[in-house]
Amino acid sequence: MRHRRDPRRDLVTADGSRISELMGRVTTGDESLSVARIVMPPGAGQPLRRNGFHEVLIVVAGSCEVDLPDGTVQLSADDVLELPPHTPYAERGGPEGCVAWAICRPAFNRELVEFAV
Repeated sequence: MRHRRDPRRDLVTADGSRISELMGRVTTGDESLSVARIVMPPGAGQPLRRNGFHEVLIVVAGSCEVDLPDGTVQLSADDVLELPPHTPYAERGGPEGCVAWAICRPAFNRELVEFAV
């Protein structure tokens, strides 16, 4: 089954990032898996957090930095980063911003995200 982005359903975060869930709990009712397209403006970033789900981040354009417990990882197009559940991390868009796909298992659920205080 094909799934297409509906810009009317995009979520715009406080930092200006745009998240488009194409499959998942919100759009298709599937709680086992979610697939979302993320567009991060240059320098935009999310706060440090731990997700209660497995996440795979696939960069398709631009670049981003991801702060992890053992250092900062630089990602560019065609890089894939695996984030096991409960891994503390924070990401931010590189100089030209970043376009990436996030695949989460089980599906993304805000209740499973723990933000650092």
